[in-house]
Amino acid sequence: MAFNAQQTGRARVAIVIAALVVVAVIAVVLVLQLAAPQSGISSQAASDATQADAAGSDASSGASAEDEDVMETVDAQYGTAAQTLRTQYEADPSNPSALLNLANGYFDWGVAALNHANGTEDEAHAREIFTRAIEYYDEYLDGNPDSKSVVVDRAICVFYTGEHEEAISALEDLLAEDDTFAPAWANLGMFYENDGRVEDAATAYQRAIDVAGDDDAYNVVDYAQQRLDALNASN
Repeated sequence: MAFNAQQTGRARVAIVIAALVVVAVIAVVLVLQLAAPQSGISSQAASDATQADAAGSDASSGASAEDEDVMETVDAQYGTAAQTLRTQYEADPSNPSALLNLANGYFDWGVAALNHANGTEDEAHAREIFTRAIEYYDEYLDGNPDSKSVVVDRAICVFYTGEHEEAISALEDLLAEDDTFAPAWANLGMFYENDGRVEDAATAYQRAIDVAGDDDAYNVVDYAQQRLDALNASN
């Protein structure tokens, strides 16, 4: 993906999934406060083949323990933040901003968990967190159905749960009503690319660039152009 936390100040995205697209590509725009999840923890380089099997086994055990510790840390940090946001929302359930902050908190947690996932159990854990985010986004959208940025954020969560067609349909429906929202085009391009729909992806990225225009209010042009160039180079 293209956007990073330094550029946006949040761990929420616009995404090109490290685990789902080209190992480290991922995502694209989440509006208003875009950011991209960082790649998962890199694996250590393999030991030389001449090293003893026992040494290799010890190294693997250490790596597994470290991976587990990392996920525990992610859950501790983001879980604590989510609990604080939940408490704030429960204290004032009529405040839509509190509800949206809670949904975004789970989004951030899901992104962090996915990027540090090591195996199917961790991936399932990340999907559960994204599912919670979707529930809160749905609640928010019940009272604010015209929030395009939230529709995009929700679609990204849906995508990360593995429901790619549902995520694609959500953005296609949004763009059928308003085709001027650049973050939707950029994320739709990422969804298409991940599913192997190269021509559709290229079209969506180009639309993101065209719609964003010179002001590029959502900072999608660099990402969309980078992905478009990569697709063109591979054909």
